[in-house]
Amino acid sequence: MEIEINGVKYQQKEQPKRKPMSKTLAAMLMMGFGSLDPYAKKPKETPKVDIIKEYGLIQQKKSNLSKSQRNWVVWQFEKNFERVPS
Repeated sequence: MEIEINGVKYQQKEQPKRKPMSKTLAAMLMMGFGSLDPYAKKPKETPKVDIIKEYGLIQQKKSNLSKSQRNWVVWQFEKNFERVPS
């Protein structure tokens, strides 16, 4: 898939194939998530936006998202898309 944002073309990166997780490792990870600490950090909520459109708005400096949300959108976009060489 090829897209254009502000005159620059991008293509979607190929996602690497992942090996399935072993049962032992999965069990060990689940034990680590069993914390009932009321002061444990809660994960930040990700914005519910169209990453492609929002990336274009960020480049034009017209986005209404917070700094951390903009950083998340840029990270997601750059993780999934790469610039097409001219």
